[in-house]
Amino acid sequence: MKIRLNAPLGMETLARMAGGRLAWRGETAAPAVSYVCTDSREADGETLLCAIRGERVDGHAFLPRAAEGGCRAFLCEKLPEGWEEAHAPLGCAAIVVEDTVEALGRLANARRAEELRALRITAVTGSVGKTTTKEMIAAVLAGAGSLFKKDGNYNSTIGLPLSFMEISPATKTAVLEMGMSARGEITAMTTAVCPDVAVIANVGTSHMEYLGSRENIARAKLEIARGLRAGGTLVVNGDEPLLSALGQDFSEDRPKIPADIRVLRLSLAGSEGADYTVTSMSARDDGMHFDLRTPTALWQDLVVPALGEHLVWAAAFAAIVGSLYGLEEAQIKAGLLNYRPADMRQNTRVLRGVTFITDCYNAAPESMRAALGVLSMTAAGGRCLRRIAVLGDMKELGENTVALHRGVGAACADKGVDLLITVGELGAEIARGAREAGMPAEAVCVTGGADTYGDTAADLAALLREGDCVLFKASRSMKLETIAEAVMERLEH
Repeated sequence: MKIRLNAPLGMETLARMAGGRLAWRGETAAPAVSYVCTDSREADGETLLCAIRGERVDGHAFLPRAAEGGCRAFLCEKLPEGWEEAHAPLGCAAIVVEDTVEALGRLANARRAEELRALRITAVTGSVGKTTTKEMIAAVLAGAGSLFKKDGNYNSTIGLPLSFMEISPATKTAVLEMGMSARGEITAMTTAVCPDVAVIANVGTSHMEYLGSRENIARAKLEIARGLRAGGTLVVNGDEPLLSALGQDFSEDRPKIPADIRVLRLSLAGSEGADYTVTSMSARDDGMHFDLRTPTALWQDLVVPALGEHLVWAAAFAAIVGSLYGLEEAQIKAGLLNYRPADMRQNTRVLRGVTFITDCYNAAPESMRAALGVLSMTAAGGRCLRRIAVLGDMKELGENTVALHRGVGAACADKGVDLLITVGELGAEIARGAREAGMPAEAVCVTGGADTYGDTAADLAALLREGDCVLFKASRSMKLETIAEAVMERLEH
């Protein structure tokens, strides 16, 4: 992970921002850097290498090798053994801190306070659909002036503050994504960048393995309010009971919403107390159409150029954020039409009359059902001969893993999937759930792991016919896109 700083920074300045001690040996001033990275293989003479202690690898072990390769600037928790200041390579400088990851957060916070005070920041979290919501908000806010958003996986306590160092002071707005797998991670990110607006898209079952319950997941997501600027706005899913009644504590350690923070609720189900409500929704040839009732008006016929109820959620959140930033209805509508899905998220391609939907970045029960809904909508519009779902394992679901996979299988039966192909050990539980829910045995095919992907692709390519629609979805570790790519390659040739 390597980013370019908005402007070169000297090590003395970086040490002050990070709250660390500068140790260096050289004949002139400590070096300035133009890049920051966490991988020693990407470090050079212009780069600050941040040594991160991971569960399996400690980045400090690679500092001497990086110095030998020409790197002269380091952020670390300790100097290498035997590498005291007097014996460090000539010209090397190190900022020594107690915790490197926390120091990255302090770097971002210092930039926010010193150079980016005028920047209007929207932070987005949720169990599923974070990136889609981020991309939708960015599409709308592009009409509000210069915009910063980062592609790729920069939604962690490491990636987010690194990317924040890239933002120009001339930038008007920024949309930042915040993921987590444990309590405290979102607190670290939101207090580092102090957003003006925060969005919690939903509370699902992702990371149940680590957090144990949806209530704990909700607590972790609500941490995003802790860093909001005074007078900021928290926008939440008003159809989620764990978020809609924020005045009612379900636990003594529930994150408290600061008194000066405004809470806005969005509903698609007409929930009582919602500030914004989607009053109609339909799937058409050009995408999803919906109306949005705001506190002061009814916005009619907003359009997202893709299918799926989950996209209406993301678009409605984007419309709310746009209105908070002063955009007019026409600007918001135009922004939504510019939305394009991020890489490996509901990418659609038609090849020889077969529609391929590749949605392989990640998967949870909620996003699986949303993707199956897209298949169902496609069929309802008369654009599909057969609905085929190629589904695989979902990870980090905890003790309810088997039941949640079988529930996805039941959803396949409910959504009218014509052929279900599963991959992986847990994928077999999806198949079992589908059969138990009434899918004919001949419509369910169970395959193996990655070593069988080639055979699976060959068999699927052979049975496809013009008018079929095929969905590929599983957790990122399953790399299900390799099957999709192999199938499409066979059809092309």
